[in-house]
Amino acid sequence: MRTAVITTGGLGSRLLTYTKVNPKTMLPVYFRSKENPYPILRPLIENIFENLYDVGFRKFCIIVGGKTKFSIIHHMTPDIGYVNLLKKRRVPEDIRFIKALNRLYEKIRNSKIQWISQVSPMGFGHALLSASKFVGNDTFLLHAGDAYFPSYRLLREFIKTHENIEDISATILLQCKKSVKGYGIAKIRKQNSMDLVLKVEEKPKKPVSNLAIIPVYIFKPNIFEALKTTSRGHNRELQVTDAISTLLEWNQKVIGFNYGIRKWFDIGTPENYFNALKYSFTKNFR
Repeated sequence: MRTAVITTGGLGSRLLTYTKVNPKTMLPVYFRSKENPYPILRPLIENIFENLYDVGFRKFCIIVGGKTKFSIIHHMTPDIGYVNLLKKRRVPEDIRFIKALNRLYEKIRNSKIQWISQVSPMGFGHALLSASKFVGNDTFLLHAGDAYFPSYRLLREFIKTHENIEDISATILLQCKKSVKGYGIAKIRKQNSMDLVLKVEEKPKKPVSNLAIIPVYIFKPNIFEALKTTSRGHNRELQVTDAISTLLEWNQKVIGFNYGIRKWFDIGTPENYFNALKYSFTKNFR
């Protein structure tokens, strides 16, 4: 699997006024490695892109907002002049920044990246639908741009699980939570070693389970046909969860993958972003 879609075009209204001209995915998180334990700040999109690249993705479709796209596109465009400026300064502390930028730029040059502008945000599903021509006939991974994962070690197993099951349309990432308020939820049934998804709902008032849907998915291209025939749902927006429900109505096989108790953060609120930033500073080792 080499194709990924990353959505970054939402309004981010709960993080105003920062998000008036900046996408949430340009919010910085700390990054540190065992080789260089001193932390550096890098935008969330950089964290997502590099981690997906490191597990084999080379084709990226990034959905950006009409008014907030410039900062993210500028950051993800190689700027060798800036690297050379840092080199000329001859400041020892700059070496880690030079290495980080060179690593990012090499991965960008080795990838195919298409930018699609979503002028008017009309839901997660609407953003995904705009990537249909880019995806073509590929099975692909969908990653929300405002989801921060300190570790992507489980991603290979997630992908392998999807690839090892025949006649499967989607694999969705699930996590058991005490409260699923604000999440899409899934109801599953154990079938052999699989978690077979029976039902999904987007932010229901009366959840049928405590399994929250985490915004990383693997889809076959028939998700686009499902999106085209799915009505607008929560907040009168086209939702990916509702399109998965359409797949189930078509008797398509959808399975769940348990994320367990591993940490991840939806940075859509100031509190969640603060927690992600604090966690990334103290815990995140690559």
